[in-house]
Formats: sequence, C-alpha cells, structure tokens
Amino acid sequence: MDDNRPTIRRQLTRIVLIPGVSFLVLWGAMAAVETYQAGSLLLSVTQARDGISVFDRLAGDLRTERRLTQIHLGAPDDAQVRRELEAQRERTDASADRAHDFASGLDPGPQGGPLPGTRAFAPESDRLSGLRSTADGDDADRGVTLTAYSDLIEETTEATNVLLRPLEQGASLPEAAQAGRLATAHEQFARSDALLAGSIAAGGMDYNETAHFTYLTASYRDILSDTSDEMSGRTRERHAELTAAGAWKTAERLSRSVVTRPPVAEGTGDRQAAWNSEIDVGAQEWDQAATASVPALGRVVSAQLDRTVDTAWNAAVRRLAVGAAGGVLTLAAGLTAILAANRSSRRLTTRLRRLRDDALSLAGSKLPALTARARAGRSVDVSAELPRLDYGGDELGQVADAFNTAQRTAVGAAVKEAEIRRGANRVFLGIAYRNQTIVQRQLRVLDEIEADEEDPRALRRLFTLDHLATRARRYADNLIILGGAGSARRWREPLPLADVLRGAITETEDYERVRLTSAPRARLSGAAVADVVHLLAELIENATQFSPAGSPVHVNCGRVNGGVAVEVEDRGLGLTDQGYAEAARVLSEPPEFDVMALPEEPRLGLFVVARLAARHGVAVRLRPSPYGGTSATAVLPDRLLEWAPAAPEAPQTLVEHPAGAGDMRGERDGRG
Repeated sequence: MDDNRPTIRRQLTRIVLIPGVSFLVLWGAMAAVETYQAGSLLLSVTQARDGISVFDRLAGDLRTERRLTQIHLGAPDDAQVRRELEAQRERTDASADRAHDFASGLDPGPQGGPLPGTRAFAPESDRLSGLRSTADGDDADRGVTLTAYSDLIEETTEATNVLLRPLEQGASLPEAAQAGRLATAHEQFARSDALLAGSIAAGGMDYNETAHFTYLTASYRDILSDTSDEMSGRTRERHAELTAAGAWKTAERLSRSVVTRPPVAEGTGDRQAAWNSEIDVGAQEWDQAATASVPALGRVVSAQLDRTVDTAWNAAVRRLAVGAAGGVLTLAAGLTAILAANRSSRRLTTRLRRLRDDALSLAGSKLPALTARARAGRSVDVSAELPRLDYGGDELGQVADAFNTAQRTAVGAAVKEAEIRRGANRVFLGIAYRNQTIVQRQLRVLDEIEADEEDPRALRRLFTLDHLATRARRYADNLIILGGAGSARRWREPLPLADVLRGAITETEDYERVRLTSAPRARLSGAAVADVVHLLAELIENATQFSPAGSPVHVNCGRVNGGVAVEVEDRGLGLTDQGYAEAARVLSEPPEFDVMALPEEPRLGLFVVARLAARHGVAVRLRPSPYGGTSATAVLPDRLLEWAPAAPEAPQTLVEHPAGAGDMRGERDGRG
C-alpha cells in the first residue's frame, strides 16, 4: 500500500490546515511583532528608570556646583566656599563618569553616535574642565559662567528626554509631557537660586541679573500654576508638601522681594540716582530656604518621572499580557478548529472506509457467489439476495445508492449472461451429442464391415475411414468438454498406459509421424482413460500441425516424483515468450469458455487441455525444445495410476505403427 498516495482525509485535513496554519502563522507574526514592541518598551522603561536616576544625580551635582561657583565668583576670598566647591567638583566628576558608563552601555543613537546629551561628559571632552578653568580665572564673569553651567545641565535634560521619548505613547504621553514641564520649572528655580546666591555674595544685583532673575521666577511660577491642576497621585502629594513647606514660602517671599524692590536708588548729596542693586535678602536666610526648596521641587519632578515610567511599564506589561492571552486564545481556537475538522474528516473517512469495505466485500465474495450460482443454473433473486448499502441521505449516501444501482445492474447482467451462456452450452451439447451418436454408429458399422472384409486394399481404406471417424468423435468431444459436460466414453477397468498412449496417437491426423519411444508398466484408472487419451491426443496433434511435414514427433513416457510424465516433443518453430506465457496462464487457470472472447485464430485444443487437466489434476507445461520446437509435458498424478506389485522393470521400448490402432477399438465404443 502506497502511504504517499492522496486520500480524501489528507485532502480534507489539508483544506483545513492550510488556512488554519496560515492564520496561526499570521497571528504568530503579529503577536511576535507586538511582543517585540512590548519587550522593547519594557527595555526602554528599564533603561529610562536607570538613566533618569543617573542623569538626575548628575544634574543635581551640576546645580550644586553651579551655585557654589556663583557664590565663589561673588566672594572669591571665602576659603570655606572654595573648599566646598572643590569637593563638589569631585562629586560632579564621579557622577559624570557614571553617566558616561551608562550611556556607553546603550545602543548607538539615531545618528550612530553616543546618547545625545552625554558627549560633553565623556573623558575625552574638555568642556566641563574648560568651564572650571574659566571660572577660576581672574576675569571670570558670573553671568557667562551661569549660562555655561546651565547649558551643561540642559545636556543632561536632553539625555533624559531621549530616554523618555520611547515612553511617549498611549497613556504615558501626557505623563511624560508633564514631567518635562516640571523638570523645566525645577531647572528655572535652581538657576534663579544660583543667580540670587551669587548676587548676595557679590553684594548686589545689577539690571541684567535682575531681569534674568525676574524671568526665571515668573517662568517656574507659571509652569507650576498651569500643571497643578493636572497633577495626580504621588506628584500631587509632593507638590502639596512643597507649597505647604515654610522653606518654600520663605523662598517665594524673598524672591518676590528681590523682584519688587525699587528699581532706582534715589540720589543723596553728590550721589546721583542710579540702578538699585541692593538686595534686602540675607545669605543665610536665602540659603536655608533655597537649599530646602530645590530638593523638594526635585522630588515633585521625580514623582512625576516615576509616574511616567510606571505608566509606560504597566502599558508594556498589558501589551505583553494581551498579546500572550490573544496568542494562547488564538492557538487554542486554531487547535480546536483543527481538531474539530480532523474529527469530522475522520468520521467522514470512517464512513468512506466502511463503504469501501462493504463494496469490496460485495464485489469480492457476494457478487462472485451470485454469479457462480447463476452460471451453475440455480435461480438467483437479485433484489432479495443482494444486500443494499444504506449510508443516509447525504452525498455519501447518494454514492452508496449509485453503487447499489450499479451492482444490481451488474449482477442482473451477469445473471442474464449466464442464462445466455447456459442456453448456448445446451445448444453446443445438443449438437455435439447428436454428432457423437452418429459417429459412434459409424464406428460400429465400420467394425462390422472390417470384421467381414478380407480384401487388404479394402481394409486399408476402411482403416482410414475408421481413423477419420475417430477424429470426428474427438472433435465432438471437444464441444462437450467446452460445454462443461463429460465424455460419453467410459472404461470400467484400468487400462495399460502403453495402450492409452497408442490410443491418443491414433486419434491424431498424422499418427504415422509420431514415435512412442517408451512407456512404464503401469495402468491408468478407467475413469480417467477417455479424458487422458483426449488430452494427450490434443497435445500430439498440436505438435504434428505446428512442425514441418515429414519431421518426427517424439512421445516419451517415464516415471517421475509424484506420477508419470508424458513428454511430446516436436521440431517446429515453437512459440514466442509471450505465447509461452499466455499458454502457461491458460493451463494454470482454466478460463471460462466464451465464444465471444476468443481471438481471431482460436486454439480450442488449449482450452480443452486446460479443462481436462484441471478435472484430473494433471500438470501440463509448455516450454521451448532444445531442437527448436516445443516440448509439452503432462504429469499424470499417482492417484490415477496402478503399479504392478513386483519391482518395476525397465520401461518398454516401443515403436508406434498404424496397426496399433486396433488395441483400443473395443473400449472406444464404450463397450469395455
């Protein structure tokens, strides 16, 4: 059985699997993309959380260093401030190294370079060191230094924004925007703190510094006022703590006093009116208020950043969960559909297999049995004896109904054919029996004439006529055998095998050419004599007809394992390989004789030999002869033979001649 041949079940499974698997693959691809995006978002959230912490610390150290630098520039002779500044610079350098290490572990930026905002803090960059050198110079300017430090702090803010950018999607987008605005307010407040601290140390604030301070304080107040209503959760709590703290209120009061002081100092005496640079704010009071308020506002920003990161993290986790749940549900649904389709296809193929088995059972056993009964002449009721296949009313049931119709038509045709064949056989048998009766009467008349005739010349003519009548009787027997009946001739007693061989030779046309060279001392069962004589006569006549005129045909007989082998050998043209194969097929499986199926040149003798051999278990084989003709061997089984009780003697050496025909004359009349 070929396991690779296409089946209906495989085709049904393929019909379901192809779209099902395609859908699963498509959904798998979409789920993989969604999972990848969610995973990327989770990675971005993790990087943002770690990076924000690193850069927020760096920004805080830069703000502290910026404030101390402003105080140092305002009071360069203050040794305590100088020591604090040197210590803070070391802390800032450590934070910058950590920021650089963190940025080095990230993937390259959009332009293939490092994370934006971190280049200034690389070891090979001299931007921070150059700024410090400038600030330590004698001609350092507090405004320029403030702007330079603020630009560095903006670099850290840019790095933070780059880390937050992948999080700006969905629910985290407004949270990230809120965090950016609060970070701006924080930086503006810290910058105003550094500006005011430097001015206090310097003993005054000029016009430009006052304008800058005014802008910074107004900006962070506007941002905090605009975002206060949008705050929620921990951010709102931290903002409430900030605005309720005394330090924040003090810082707000002092900063407002700086902004609202009289802009012009009135002239006295020789002094003319000029810009009012005096600040009515003490250094200690401002330090206490500002150093507490800057971290408090930073905590508000941190709370908002944490909220942004948490919102993005939860969104990524939800995307992963939804993708995983959708993938599991889709896989379950796909598998359920595939299993359901497989079950349906299995049920359908089971019904098809049952239909096939039932059909094969009918075709292999029931139909041949009914046909055999019809050919045997027994009555057959097709409707009653042929079972009906019932498989419901669907398409499969319609196929079964069509098969029912086809098999009833086939059986009806077979029964009709058997009836016609039986009628033809009866006609053949009737003609053959009548012909045989006439031939038998001719032979009896010839026997009477031969017994009374003494003229040798007349006797030879009578013998020739006798021989022709014997052949005619054999031809009539052919019709009887092909019709399925047995020969009318019978022998009650066993007959010597040599006489059987002579009798077969005498029933052929060119019996003078046949040479019987040997025959064992055995007797053939009387019930088989007529059929064996007929079988051997057909083989011998076939050898004489298909060999050159005048060439001898040798008949050899000897004992073999299981019986006696009679070999008929001629020196004709022989058969082709296809002819030998066809003859072997006919002899091994005697076909049903059908006049309509015969070839243009029918060899009825081969049919007759096959029928007679099958009747008595005689094995007949045709093969090429070493002399160029055909050698036919017929093996008579032991059950048809009787051997003498004494030890077997050497086979007789015989030479056939016409006079030998008289040895079986009595038996062939049926009187033996």
